[in-house]
Amino acid sequence: MDRQQFSVSYGGDNYAEDYYSEDYYELYDDQLEDANQYYEPNINSEIHSEPSFWSNLTFRQLCTQCVVPAVWSTGNLLGTTLILCIFFRLFIVICNKIKVVPEAVLHTVCAICGILPLVLFHEDGDLYQLLLQIVLYPMFCYIVSIICILTLKRHSSIVFSIIILFTLFYRECFTNDSKWQKTKSAHMLMSMKAMAILFDIQSNKLCTFPSVPQYTGYMMCAGTVYLGPFLTFQEYSNAFSSSVNWNKTKVCRLIWKVIISLLCFVLSICVVDWLFSQYLLTNNKSNSIINIFLTMYKQALEFRTGHYFVAYASTVFATVCGYHHKYNNEILVTRPLIMEWPRSLLHVVVHWNAPMHYWLKKYVFEEILKYGNKNKKHRNRIIAVGTTYLVSSLLHGLERRLSAVLLSLAAYTYVEHQMRTKLASRFPNKFSYYDKNIYPHHGSKTYLSSSNQKNWFFWSINIMFTILNIIHLAYLGSVVDMSVGNSYSTTYQESFAPWSRVSYFSHFIMLFMFFISIIL
Repeated sequence: MDRQQFSVSYGGDNYAEDYYSEDYYELYDDQLEDANQYYEPNINSEIHSEPSFWSNLTFRQLCTQCVVPAVWSTGNLLGTTLILCIFFRLFIVICNKIKVVPEAVLHTVCAICGILPLVLFHEDGDLYQLLLQIVLYPMFCYIVSIICILTLKRHSSIVFSIIILFTLFYRECFTNDSKWQKTKSAHMLMSMKAMAILFDIQSNKLCTFPSVPQYTGYMMCAGTVYLGPFLTFQEYSNAFSSSVNWNKTKVCRLIWKVIISLLCFVLSICVVDWLFSQYLLTNNKSNSIINIFLTMYKQALEFRTGHYFVAYASTVFATVCGYHHKYNNEILVTRPLIMEWPRSLLHVVVHWNAPMHYWLKKYVFEEILKYGNKNKKHRNRIIAVGTTYLVSSLLHGLERRLSAVLLSLAAYTYVEHQMRTKLASRFPNKFSYYDKNIYPHHGSKTYLSSSNQKNWFFWSINIMFTILNIIHLAYLGSVVDMSVGNSYSTTYQESFAPWSRVSYFSHFIMLFMFFISIIL
């Protein structure tokens, strides 16, 4: 099955974002080409509802032909990366004790451990060109950063960000290089790190610009160069300057996260498609509302479980390497239970990828607010949210389907925000708008909390919004079909066939809610 995993991002004060590396899926897909030679995805179908290859298998065949190969091939990749992370951590611990190894060597070893998985598992030939794309990009960012700092000073971070974003956009739109498709997730992460450094320099959170070894190690740091998560320079530096307290509980938690990561990968590649196809094949009413919704939900769930795989794997790698927050908190990437039972879209966009949410909020949303008119706060927030979603799209090269999902999500979140704010103000004795909860990097908001948890109105409103959000997420995720390539190679009708088949009903629900919020 030709499955291409590509990234969808949700970002901002009402948003978050994520990134994907296609390498893990591509290696596994190559092993399945012979088994799937008779299966060709039809992008011209209305909603890709034709039976898949896995739907014709029994459960035993599914395990032997899909689950076991998936676990084996992905386990090799994860295991090799994990061994390199352990080696890097042990190297740091030993060097900190003997205190004779120069700091530049530590950062160089970190960068080497970061790019070694690419060398070990590269199969397409021309490894030299691929390495050049990874190694030369930090040098490009470093040189442009220095030029911007020396010539622009006050607005150096904004100008640098514009240059980097349009560089990514150009590569995505005008480069048909397979090497770029394999490394664009790494370029995206390195771009965000480079922009974060300049903003931190400008806000005096970093006193001096990093040296070349520090910059290279940070950009290509071990365990995170492909899958993430995003790290600030301070979090990266913590791995060299502070110790990590290891105990049985922490080790068991890491092992459990590795198991969850592999389970999510198997669900994304094999099980979700097989389970839903079993029901869809037995029910011949292909145009029924239930079947249409299940098909959309299946495609969205495949994408989400693929994201959970990457999120849990990246958390394990970052923890083993010793990256952590300044309070020694473990880096948390996602919360699957909140994604699958979304009480609010705000929870979804914040917890989809918390480190990326932090980056967008701190380095885009809050920076844009600084330039706004203090007397027009509402307009400033709308502009800041819109700019944040634009930056999120530019990071992914303004991919058509992704940009449509982001724009839609921005509108959905804004409408829900307005509606729930007015509900809370209309019924102050029953609801408070939100409570603040302390999480690393940001305050998360819990919608419509109630002092009386047995209040039937409180529960009915929350359940109504939860069900509506499940429908919205299935609708939005249905266009992120892993069997279809980059939308630049497809027509508009092919890219948005899942939405057009259901007459864009979710967008009309959003418009209806918007008018209701105006009336309230």
